Amino acid sequence: MFTGLPAAAGGVCCLLDTEIDTVQLCRLNGETTRETVPGPRFAAYRDLAAAWPGQE
Repeated sequence: MFTGLPAAAGGVCCLLDTEIDTVQLCRLNGETTRETVPGPRFAAYRDLAAAWPGQE
């Protein structure tokens, strides 16, 4: 339900505010994930953006 709008706008992921100190990362390609930002893999939003293919 929450991924429809970002997918329609050409997005590749969205972040769901979970009302705590982290947000849930949702990939729009159908891949499931349990990533949070900040979290073990992405310390900050800039780390998430830098990890995306094609980003320098």
